[in-house]
Amino acid sequence: MASIKDALEESLSDNMAFVKYFLFAIPVFICYQLFSRGNMGMFYFLGFFTLLMLVSILIQCINNVRNGKNYVLPTFNIIDFGVTAFKALFATGPVIGLSLWLGSLIASIKIPIPLPNIQLIYAIIVWLIIGSIMITSLILYAKTQHIKDAYNLPLISNTCIDILVAIIFYIPQLILVNALIVGVIAYLFAIFFNLENPIFIYLCCMALIMNIAITGNYFAQIDYELVPRDEDN
Repeated sequence: MASIKDALEESLSDNMAFVKYFLFAIPVFICYQLFSRGNMGMFYFLGFFTLLMLVSILIQCINNVRNGKNYVLPTFNIIDFGVTAFKALFATGPVIGLSLWLGSLIASIKIPIPLPNIQLIYAIIVWLIIGSIMITSLILYAKTQHIKDAYNLPLISNTCIDILVAIIFYIPQLILVNALIVGVIAYLFAIFFNLENPIFIYLCCMALIMNIAITGNYFAQIDYELVPRDEDN
Protein backbone atom coordinates (compact mmCIF):
# COMPACT_ATOMS: atom_id res chain seq x y z
CA MET A 1 0.00 0.00 0.00
CA ALA A 2 1.27 3.47 -0.90
CA SER A 3 2.87 5.08 2.14
CA ILE A 4 3.36 8.79 2.69
CA LYS A 5 5.75 7.83 5.52
CA ASP A 6 8.05 6.12 3.03
CA ALA A 7 7.67 9.02 0.61
CA LEU A 8 8.64 11.51 3.33
CA GLU A 9 11.60 9.49 4.57
CA GLU A 10 13.00 8.91 1.08
CA SER A 11 12.53 12.57 0.14
CA LEU A 12 14.40 13.73 3.25
CA SER A 13 17.19 11.13 3.09
CA ASP A 14 17.85 11.61 -0.62
CA ASN A 15 21.42 12.51 -1.60
CA MET A 16 21.97 16.26 -1.01
CA ALA A 17 18.25 16.63 -0.37
CA PHE A 18 18.39 19.82 1.68
CA VAL A 19 20.88 21.44 -0.70
CA LYS A 20 18.51 20.71 -3.57
CA TYR A 21 15.50 22.01 -1.63
CA PHE A 22 17.45 25.19 -0.86
CA LEU A 23 18.51 25.77 -4.47
CA PHE A 24 15.20 24.81 -6.06
CA ALA A 25 13.41 27.21 -3.69
CA ILE A 26 15.32 30.24 -4.98
CA PRO A 27 13.06 31.00 -7.99
CA VAL A 28 9.96 30.32 -5.87
CA PHE A 29 11.17 32.85 -3.28
CA ILE A 30 11.94 35.41 -5.99
CA CYS A 31 8.43 34.96 -7.43
CA TYR A 32 6.94 35.57 -3.99
CA GLN A 33 8.97 38.75 -3.60
CA LEU A 34 7.92 40.00 -7.03
CA PHE A 35 4.27 39.30 -6.27
CA SER A 36 4.38 40.91 -2.81
CA ARG A 37 5.92 44.06 -4.31
CA GLY A 38 3.36 44.25 -7.10
CA ASN A 39 5.84 43.67 -9.94
CA MET A 40 3.34 41.59 -11.87
CA GLY A 41 5.13 41.74 -15.24
CA MET A 42 8.27 40.08 -13.92
CA PHE A 43 6.18 37.84 -11.67
CA TYR A 44 4.30 36.35 -14.64
CA PHE A 45 7.51 36.06 -16.68
CA LEU A 46 9.58 34.33 -14.01
CA GLY A 47 6.51 32.52 -12.65
CA PHE A 48 6.05 30.73 -15.98
CA PHE A 49 9.57 29.30 -15.87
CA THR A 50 9.27 28.52 -12.18
CA LEU A 51 6.08 26.58 -12.85
CA LEU A 52 7.88 24.62 -15.54
CA MET A 53 10.64 23.87 -13.02
CA LEU A 54 8.09 22.58 -10.49
CA VAL A 55 6.44 20.40 -13.14
CA SER A 56 9.85 19.05 -14.13
CA ILE A 57 10.66 18.21 -10.50
CA LEU A 58 7.37 16.32 -10.13
CA ILE A 59 7.84 14.40 -13.39
CA GLN A 60 11.42 13.45 -12.60
CA CYS A 61 10.59 12.40 -9.03
CA ILE A 62 7.86 10.07 -10.31
CA ASN A 63 10.19 8.69 -12.97
CA ASN A 64 13.12 8.19 -10.57
CA VAL A 65 11.08 6.34 -7.94
CA ARG A 66 8.96 4.35 -10.38
CA ASN A 67 12.02 3.08 -12.23
CA GLY A 68 13.86 2.06 -9.07
CA LYS A 69 16.65 4.64 -9.18
CA ASN A 70 18.64 5.17 -5.99
CA TYR A 71 17.59 8.81 -5.74
CA VAL A 72 14.31 10.73 -5.70
CA LEU A 73 15.07 14.35 -6.53
CA PRO A 74 16.40 15.35 -9.97
CA THR A 75 19.97 16.45 -10.60
CA PHE A 76 21.02 20.06 -11.18
CA ASN A 77 21.13 19.68 -14.97
CA ILE A 78 19.39 22.85 -16.24
CA ILE A 79 19.04 21.53 -19.78
CA ASP A 80 17.42 18.34 -18.50
CA PHE A 81 15.01 20.48 -16.47
CA GLY A 82 13.96 22.44 -19.51
CA VAL A 83 13.63 19.43 -21.81
CA THR A 84 11.59 17.51 -19.21
CA ALA A 85 9.26 20.45 -18.56
CA PHE A 86 8.55 21.34 -22.18
CA LYS A 87 8.18 17.72 -23.20
CA ALA A 88 5.70 17.17 -20.35
CA LEU A 89 3.81 20.30 -21.40
CA PHE A 90 3.65 19.05 -24.99
CA ALA A 91 2.66 15.54 -23.91
CA THR A 92 -0.02 16.30 -21.33
CA GLY A 93 -1.11 19.79 -22.41
CA PRO A 94 -3.76 18.59 -24.90
CA VAL A 95 -5.15 16.08 -22.40
CA ILE A 96 -5.37 18.75 -19.69
CA GLY A 97 -6.85 21.33 -22.06
CA LEU A 98 -9.50 18.94 -23.38
CA SER A 99 -10.29 17.71 -19.88
CA LEU A 100 -10.76 21.25 -18.58
CA TRP A 101 -13.05 22.06 -21.51
CA LEU A 102 -15.12 18.90 -21.00
CA GLY A 103 -15.22 19.51 -17.24
CA SER A 104 -16.56 23.04 -17.70
CA LEU A 105 -19.12 21.80 -20.20
CA ILE A 106 -20.36 18.89 -18.09
CA ALA A 107 -20.30 20.78 -14.79
CA SER A 108 -22.47 23.52 -16.29
CA ILE A 109 -25.33 21.09 -16.94
CA LYS A 110 -28.23 21.98 -14.68
CA ILE A 111 -29.47 19.19 -12.42
CA PRO A 112 -33.31 19.23 -12.22
CA ILE A 113 -33.42 18.04 -8.62
CA PRO A 114 -34.71 20.59 -6.06
CA LEU A 115 -32.30 19.72 -3.25
CA PRO A 116 -29.93 22.12 -1.43
CA ASN A 117 -26.41 22.29 -2.91
CA ILE A 118 -27.14 19.53 -5.43
CA GLN A 119 -25.53 21.56 -8.23
CA LEU A 120 -22.41 22.12 -6.14
CA ILE A 121 -22.17 18.42 -5.23
CA TYR A 122 -22.60 17.50 -8.89
CA ALA A 123 -19.86 19.94 -9.96
CA ILE A 124 -17.47 18.59 -7.30
CA ILE A 125 -18.02 15.01 -8.50
CA VAL A 126 -17.46 16.05 -12.12
CA TRP A 127 -14.22 17.88 -11.34
CA LEU A 128 -12.94 15.04 -9.15
CA ILE A 129 -13.35 12.64 -12.08
CA ILE A 130 -11.86 15.09 -14.57
CA GLY A 131 -8.98 15.76 -12.19
CA SER A 132 -8.32 12.05 -11.81
CA ILE A 133 -8.10 11.69 -15.60
CA MET A 134 -5.53 14.49 -15.85
CA ILE A 135 -3.44 13.16 -12.96
CA THR A 136 -3.56 9.60 -14.32
CA SER A 137 -2.38 10.81 -17.72
CA LEU A 138 0.46 12.69 -16.02
CA ILE A 139 1.50 9.67 -13.93
CA LEU A 140 1.46 7.31 -16.92
CA TYR A 141 3.56 9.75 -18.91
CA ALA A 142 6.01 10.42 -16.07
CA LYS A 143 6.75 6.72 -15.61
CA THR A 144 8.30 6.35 -19.08
CA GLN A 145 8.35 9.93 -20.42
CA HIS A 146 6.95 8.52 -23.65
CA ILE A 147 4.36 10.89 -25.08
CA LYS A 148 2.11 8.07 -26.29
CA ASP A 149 1.60 6.87 -22.69
CA ALA A 150 -0.19 10.13 -21.81
CA TYR A 151 -2.88 9.11 -24.33
CA ASN A 152 -3.37 5.49 -23.26
CA LEU A 153 -7.13 6.01 -22.96
CA PRO A 154 -8.08 2.40 -22.09
CA LEU A 155 -5.56 2.34 -19.24
CA ILE A 156 -6.56 5.82 -18.06
CA SER A 157 -10.24 4.87 -17.98
CA ASN A 158 -9.51 1.62 -16.13
CA THR A 159 -7.32 3.14 -13.42
CA CYS A 160 -8.31 6.80 -12.96
CA ILE A 161 -11.00 6.14 -10.33
CA ASP A 162 -8.69 3.91 -8.27
CA ILE A 163 -6.01 6.59 -8.48
CA LEU A 164 -8.59 9.21 -7.45
CA VAL A 165 -9.45 7.22 -4.33
CA ALA A 166 -5.75 6.84 -3.47
CA ILE A 167 -5.21 10.59 -3.87
CA ILE A 168 -8.26 11.40 -1.72
CA PHE A 169 -6.67 9.36 1.09
CA TYR A 170 -3.32 11.02 0.40
CA ILE A 171 -4.48 14.64 0.78
CA PRO A 172 -5.31 14.57 4.54
CA GLN A 173 -2.03 12.72 5.19
CA LEU A 174 -0.10 15.44 3.37
CA ILE A 175 -1.97 18.12 5.32
CA LEU A 176 -1.00 16.36 8.56
CA VAL A 177 2.66 16.16 7.52
CA ASN A 178 2.68 19.89 6.74
CA ALA A 179 0.92 20.67 10.01
CA LEU A 180 3.64 18.83 11.90
CA ILE A 181 6.57 20.30 9.98
CA VAL A 182 5.53 23.70 8.63
CA GLY A 183 3.00 24.30 11.40
CA VAL A 184 5.60 23.94 14.15
CA ILE A 185 8.04 26.24 12.35
CA ALA A 186 5.26 28.80 11.76
CA TYR A 187 4.34 28.68 15.45
CA LEU A 188 7.94 29.34 16.52
CA PHE A 189 8.35 32.22 14.09
CA ALA A 190 5.00 33.70 15.15
CA ILE A 191 6.18 33.73 18.76
CA PHE A 192 9.79 34.88 18.38
CA PHE A 193 9.76 36.80 15.09
CA ASN A 194 6.83 37.18 12.67
CA LEU A 195 5.37 35.28 9.75
CA GLU A 196 6.64 37.89 7.29
CA ASN A 197 10.24 37.11 8.21
CA PRO A 198 12.21 36.36 4.98
CA ILE A 199 13.74 33.26 6.57
CA PHE A 200 10.29 31.84 7.30
CA ILE A 201 9.12 32.65 3.78
CA TYR A 202 12.16 30.89 2.34
CA LEU A 203 11.53 27.84 4.53
CA CYS A 204 7.97 27.74 3.16
CA CYS A 205 9.39 27.83 -0.38
CA MET A 206 11.62 24.88 0.53
CA ALA A 207 8.59 23.12 2.00
CA LEU A 208 6.80 23.54 -1.33
CA ILE A 209 9.63 21.74 -3.13
CA MET A 210 9.59 19.02 -0.47
CA ASN A 211 5.84 18.58 -0.96
CA ILE A 212 6.36 18.12 -4.69
CA ALA A 213 9.04 15.49 -4.03
CA ILE A 214 6.79 13.66 -1.58
CA THR A 215 3.89 13.80 -4.03
CA GLY A 216 6.03 12.50 -6.88
CA ASN A 217 7.21 9.62 -4.70
CA TYR A 218 3.65 8.83 -3.64
CA PHE A 219 2.35 8.99 -7.22
CA ALA A 220 5.07 6.52 -8.24
CA GLN A 221 3.92 4.15 -5.49
CA ILE A 222 0.31 4.53 -6.67
CA ASP A 223 1.33 3.70 -10.22
CA TYR A 224 3.24 0.61 -9.09
CA GLU A 225 0.27 -0.67 -7.10
CA LEU A 226 -2.68 0.25 -9.31
CA VAL A 227 -1.48 0.08 -12.90
CA PRO A 228 -1.63 -3.50 -14.28
CA ARG A 229 1.81 -5.04 -14.53
CA ASP A 230 1.33 -6.17 -18.13
CA GLU A 231 1.02 -2.50 -19.09
CA ASP A 232 4.46 -1.62 -17.73
CA ASN A 233 7.10 -0.53 -20.17
